[in-house]
Amino acid sequence: MKKVYIVLAGVFFVALATSVFAFGPGGTDMMGKCGFGIHRDGEMGPGHMGNGPKLDLSTEQLAAMKQIREKYRVDTEAMRNEFLQKKLELRKVYADPNASDAAILAKQKEVDALKQKMQAKMVQVRLEQRKIFTPEQLTKMGEAAQTFGNKKGRSKGFGSRGFGPGACGRM
Repeated sequence: MKKVYIVLAGVFFVALATSVFAFGPGGTDMMGKCGFGIHRDGEMGPGHMGNGPKLDLSTEQLAAMKQIREKYRVDTEAMRNEFLQKKLELRKVYADPNASDAAILAKQKEVDALKQKMQAKMVQVRLEQRKIFTPEQLTKMGEAAQTFGNKKGRSKGFGSRGFGPGACGRM
């Protein structure tokens, strides 16, 4: 019986260690190296622009970007909370054996409508951020978008992220 506990403990340890390595290094700082978009040091994150060029943003540009991000975060906080709540409600409706197709579709439409509103807000933020860039910085971003399409600089595995659970260990 003692051997069974030792084997189970070993299996548990290996499973835990494997999951830790799958998540990899990284923090939860949305403006750090792991997030999407423009970071504190003016480098593009791993979004649709790939790993991105160094844009060499000035101190004023970085401050303006931070201000825009903070305003977006504050403006969308209630919307994000509502979106998460609607997604949870949708899961509950799917799990309810008595739920009709119409109820599921109605809840899905609510989730989709909120998602569309959040995406529209993000487009507005990107348009505001775009006004901060110089023509040279916009050119660098355009070049990065072109190289993304032909997969230059991508690593092995699934796309540029490999097999882990998302950028920097976040889902």
